[in-house]
Amino acid sequence: MSVVFSTLAFIFLICVLVTIHELGHLIVARANGVFAEIFSIGFGPVLCEKTDKYGTKWRLSLIPAGGYVKMFGDADATSVKESMPSGYTEDDMNKMSLHRKKPWQKLLVAVAGPVFNLVFAVVVLVCLGLIRGVPVHTSAISVVDEASLAYISGLRNGDIVVKANGADISDFDVLREQITLSAGKELILEVKRRDKTENITIKMYKEEDNKIVPVNVIGIMPGETLYKKTSLINTITSSVYTTYFLAVNNISAILKIITNKASTKNVGGIISIFKIASKSAEAGFTSFFWMMAVLSTILGAINLLPIPVLDGGTVVISAIEWIFGRPLNKKLIETIFMIGFVIIAGLMLLGIWNDLSNCKFFVWLENLFK
Repeated sequence: MSVVFSTLAFIFLICVLVTIHELGHLIVARANGVFAEIFSIGFGPVLCEKTDKYGTKWRLSLIPAGGYVKMFGDADATSVKESMPSGYTEDDMNKMSLHRKKPWQKLLVAVAGPVFNLVFAVVVLVCLGLIRGVPVHTSAISVVDEASLAYISGLRNGDIVVKANGADISDFDVLREQITLSAGKELILEVKRRDKTENITIKMYKEEDNKIVPVNVIGIMPGETLYKKTSLINTITSSVYTTYFLAVNNISAILKIITNKASTKNVGGIISIFKIASKSAEAGFTSFFWMMAVLSTILGAINLLPIPVLDGGTVVISAIEWIFGRPLNKKLIETIFMIGFVIIAGLMLLGIWNDLSNCKFFVWLENLFK
């Protein structure tokens, strides 16, 4: 697949997911009387702009790496500070500023973005289910890349996993469960490759700083997907369960990394997302939109984590203010959000570092100066 097509697929994926997320914030904010000054898809220089009947400026910006909603009174697109816009009064601020709203209203606005992502994922999966059928992943696998634990351990594209630690593997979901259960131990797979059967042992742990760190990701994806037509009710039920399963597992994986129960090498960055978008687009319409639903679920789930800067952090702060009946000290909130920013920035940098390491960038850089 060409780099241009892969890039366009990646940009489309990111723009759709971010737009859905920010629309959630916008719609609920408007429903609570908050004025949204700007809704931007992308960052940086504005390519085009149109103002709607509510006075919101809708922008398409040059850098397609996300987007934002600027609420009335925000100092900038991501600020928790409040500033008095020129030409407005205190009464205007009380009516239209998100920061002046009741805690329960701020909570609703904050949680709306992640919820919209989760609902969008369910809708996409239901539509795919009605068009193609509910996906059933066989036990055939696809290895993500040559730097993955799966490839290093001997797994290859097209391998069919028959057993894992003695348990029969009927589909990819059962295999995924066995991988999770094997974290910190050895995973012994019985694999069918062409006409031969092989046993492959994968060490589900790594040594870091003289410590054994469990690993619960080996770098594989479903290699074959069958689609089964079923009723509307079953399609909706399956879609909701899949979204719930993905959300819970991703939150669990992040918490394990934070508590040092899983390796930090499992954290991926923008390059990983680019690879996923490219591979799914190459596999076709169904695969691409399936991956869109998966990433929308992950985006929604991660944003619900109670970390300042993320929506979940705002939910927690708003809940505390609601319970105690008074706003928290502004300096305290700014300090909390700064800590959250450092945490998120650190995770992003870690993801980029891991991506570059997996791409052998540092090896290439070292060879360059030899």
